[in-house]
Amino acid sequence: MHVGIASPEGDFVWHVAAMGTATALCGQSLHAEPLEERDRTDRHCTPCMSSFQQLMNDRR
Repeated sequence: MHVGIASPEGDFVWHVAAMGTATALCGQSLHAEPLEERDRTDRHCTPCMSSFQQLMNDRR
């Protein structure tokens, strides 16, 4: 999990990071954000969470 900006809203959300890349499952590039920004959100990226759910379902 990695905090980043949700496009196009510009709010900070938690993204699911793709393994071995600096990209989230939704395609968003991930960059280091200030720690205080990480503390300000409990929101999650809906496209990332949908992709993660699909990946888990595919493993069944």
